[in-house]
Amino acid sequence: MRRFSSFTAGRATRSTGGARTSRRSQRHTTSSHPDLRGHGLSGKADDGHTLAQYARDMRHVIESLDLTDVTFVGWSMGTEIALSYFEQFGSQDVRTFGFVDQSPCWHMDDGWEYPLFGEFCSEAAKGVVEALQTDRAGFVKGQVIPAFFVEQQSEAKVDEIFAETMKTPTPVTVAMFEEMASADFRDVVSEVDVPTLLPYGGQSAVFPGDIGAWMHEQLPDSELVMFDGSSHCPFVEEPAKFNRELSGFVSGLSSRDVGVAGRS
Repeated sequence: MRRFSSFTAGRATRSTGGARTSRRSQRHTTSSHPDLRGHGLSGKADDGHTLAQYARDMRHVIESLDLTDVTFVGWSMGTEIALSYFEQFGSQDVRTFGFVDQSPCWHMDDGWEYPLFGEFCSEAAKGVVEALQTDRAGFVKGQVIPAFFVEQQSEAKVDEIFAETMKTPTPVTVAMFEEMASADFRDVVSEVDVPTLLPYGGQSAVFPGDIGAWMHEQLPDSELVMFDGSSHCPFVEEPAKFNRELSGFVSGLSSRDVGVAGRS
């Protein structure tokens, strides 16, 4: 059986750097890096911009290509999409998950210890929406992209990343931000029943708390890998290690009796 790997990026970016490194890491695995609806080169549909629908879109890809034994890697928002997939379809056709530097809940309103940027609340969410609607370029270039990396990126690189994000229309970006801001998958995490790799940035400014350790404690069969030289994008800042850890984790499962839920 030939394994299949899907790398799902998050929040208005195709993460082309991550796609390249992830593809190279899976020499014996067929890989796919789909653009979500409204993102990248995919159609700019006006509707269906919810985590649940994005997860159903991923299910459609898996079924349409008749895929099994899937390694489902989600970075940032992609983690929530993977968790929504599990919430709706269980581990159907999925051999393993990878959750890359993401918290299952953004808000600190109920005392949650690991919110977005370490102190995210309802008022902050309103401020982000306003910034996206009135000065998207200034906000994304000045605050969002710098938080993704430990090392300051060149102006040309920032412009390249921003251009990629602009392939997602602002209304879609706002809709998905609001969707993410209201999502809470904390109760879903502990239900995941397949091996899960947890690559987390040791210097993540996006999720500065020890959320990786929390995820590791909740998941019954997981491996936490810290990337001490990375913020939110370990596959870009430490690509060789990311490739090695991901390929080693997936290859290591070949000697284990890991079940893949089939289709009914």
